[in-house]
Amino acid sequence: MSLRSRLTREDYLTAAQEERSTGNPGLASLLAEEAECRANTPAENARIAWDFPGGERRES
Repeated sequence: MSLRSRLTREDYLTAAQEERSTGNPGLASLLAEEAECRANTPAENARIAWDFPGGERRES
């Protein structure tokens, strides 16, 4: 089992919040995108996208 498969949505969101608070919005957005892949509902995905703007999902 790889490390990637053991990380949860909450792990990615926590890391994204830490990166945003230290001034790394780009990395925070990428981590949030990974969290979106693990979210269970469209509403949760929308909340994550709103909380962490930027990244590929906002350019289209």
